[in-house]
Amino acid sequence: MDAVDQLRQSFAAVADPSNAAPMAAYMKHIAPFVGVHADLRRRVVRTWCSQLSLHSAYDVCSLISLLCREPERAFHYAAADVAAYWLRLLDASFIADHAATLLLQTPWWDSVDLWGSDVINPLCNRYECATTLWHWNGSGNRWLIRASIQHQRGRKQHYDVDLVFALCAPHVADSEFFVAKAIGWALRDIAKYQPARVQEFVAAHPQLSTVARREALRRIERGLLQ
Repeated sequence: MDAVDQLRQSFAAVADPSNAAPMAAYMKHIAPFVGVHADLRRRVVRTWCSQLSLHSAYDVCSLISLLCREPERAFHYAAADVAAYWLRLLDASFIADHAATLLLQTPWWDSVDLWGSDVINPLCNRYECATTLWHWNGSGNRWLIRASIQHQRGRKQHYDVDLVFALCAPHVADSEFFVAKAIGWALRDIAKYQPARVQEFVAAHPQLSTVARREALRRIERGLLQ
């Protein structure tokens, strides 16, 4: 039995099939679901990963590729979980050579944001990836643009604010929902620690979409700072 079959058996052992249809509907039927929620999926994948022996980025990418070929969404999530588990084996070349393909593998906000938070963010924090981020930002693809803008979310006081603002700026008037949300959420994160800078950015970009503006200022207007 190969590794992916073992993971399939592990998912089957804990899945609640009655959850599968509602989960698929929530994600607009981007893929079928097996009925395993996120926390449980992560525990299953961590246990499975601990029983494998991967020694190089090639090994990691090969396993990720196999997982992405499976139809169910749990395996697409597991691909990102695998990369996060073996993050120590990856470097900037993973972002430059593989990340865009993975972001666009059956893309929807769930998988794009998972790759962003668990893999792209920490690798971009560890290595210089700005060239790739700018390539994504100018690609015209909403998912790559979203990933570039959100690549620092959750860094708290350690944002490179100038870089995030620069990545947002070309898209401030974009009404595409997932791009506008990405801008708004990135600015909202920064606003928790540097509200004046976010207010300055918003004021300097009157063409900022309504969605992005609302999200960017939400924390400030509600007084939810530090």
